Amino acid sequence: MTTAALAPILEADRMEKRLLSRLIDHRVLQHPDALSDERLMDVLLQRRFISMIFTPVYDMGIDALSTQAALDVAREIVREEYPAGKPSHREDLIRDLVALGATKHQILACRPTPSTTSMLVETLELMGEAAAGGDEVRVLGMLRFWGEVVVAVEYGQFWKALAPHFSTEERPSRFYQTHHRHDGCEPLATASAKTHSGRLGVCLRELLITPNTADAVSQLEARIVESRLRFYDQFLDS
Repeated sequence: MTTAALAPILEADRMEKRLLSRLIDHRVLQHPDALSDERLMDVLLQRRFISMIFTPVYDMGIDALSTQAALDVAREIVREEYPAGKPSHREDLIRDLVALGATKHQILACRPTPSTTSMLVETLELMGEAAAGGDEVRVLGMLRFWGEVVVAVEYGQFWKALAPHFSTEERPSRFYQTHHRHDGCEPLATASAKTHSGRLGVCLRELLITPNTADAVSQLEARIVESRLRFYDQFLDS
């Protein structure tokens, strides 16, 4: 790839790094191990609703994709959510929450707060806008950043507080630690097939051929981060 072709990709990576720093600097994510057990559980129970719209968001993206390579990757990622003959990722999430001290009734009785509901609607609107506009760059950007990169960063931060509750052999984390690893946070310039974000990043990188397309991705990512910051604001002490 020529220097000129690489320039918008490197700029997109720089912007993404700044945006992720803003997310990590949020007090809830910066020191999750300082949260009380009750407050941390509140965060995780509400965070579960974001996980629950993962497949619908991906399905919206798949409906709008036309590049075969991108379609193949997105379809494979969705299928991995429901491995044949094994618990789905949502079931793994329930298992981890129970291991952390939640009761099944507590999990099932939980309802999204107004702030969580607003963020879920914003997410669907963001993907809807990209899909309806036939903008494959923004669709792929949404799948990669919202569905993989941000998730890996969040669970990486939460793991500081969650790790003591799990052991590698006797009681492993089947959801949080696994998603932190396989979602990944690979920069676009060096994206590979090692993680979900990398696989989508390889497809997205091929489309970032002008500064305009890179700017569109960065603007989308900024909106995703703003939405996620508002979600975490609800857990700050007044």
